[in-house]
Amino acid sequence: MTAPRYAATLKSIIRNQKGRTLFEAVVVAALVGFFIFIAFDRYISTIKPVQETALTIELSNLRRAVNFYVMLNSSLPLSLKDLLNKKAAVAKSDIEGKEYKIEIVGNYVESMTTDVVGYPLDPFGGRYNYDPKTGRVWSSTKGYEKW
Repeated sequence: MTAPRYAATLKSIIRNQKGRTLFEAVVVAALVGFFIFIAFDRYISTIKPVQETALTIELSNLRRAVNFYVMLNSSLPLSLKDLLNKKAAVAKSDIEGKEYKIEIVGNYVESMTTDVVGYPLDPFGGRYNYDPKTGRVWSSTKGYEKW
């Protein structure tokens, strides 16, 4: 009497009340895990080219902002924070030669991600480096320093 009871218990463990077996549940879990792995792999392989494109665009914008700052102020900015915090002002003269000061609404660089201190961050999360003697801007992220 013990053997049939043991067999019934084992059968009830492997097969639940709704008729699904443990093997089916493992196969379904493996398939779900496989599809999640594929989706995650595609996400990771897609995100890096997007970050590289964003880095190229942001470096170009920062370098143009440095050039624009030099054109207006005849000197290089002391740091990249100056580009984010200072307003751009352009002098304009009319036909009679009178000079007017027109303030452009906004800063030299608008809406960049910054760290807690206020320095701009690249798309990989590293700080942009800046040389105030030469005006050179580059990324601090390893592998992208020469961009």
